[in-house]
Amino acid sequence: MPESGDGVIELIAVMDRLRSPGGCPWDARQTHRSLVEYLLEEAYETVEAIESGTRDDLREELGDLLLQVVFHSRI
Repeated sequence: MPESGDGVIELIAVMDRLRSPGGCPWDARQTHRSLVEYLLEEAYETVEAIESGTRDDLREELGDLLLQVVFHSRI
């Protein structure tokens, strides 16, 4: 059975691989500035899920938003 937080640790490990040499060229080129549109989009989608979505919608959008936070943190 997975331990609490295993998913977050895995997300961080994936982002590290994507941003490291030999990882994804697109991810490696990104900057805080180039990611702003994605961060805003995910934030708006999260708000929409809070206001009119289901619990599953919110969970999905929070995951997408967390990915953006981890991406910016990795940069």
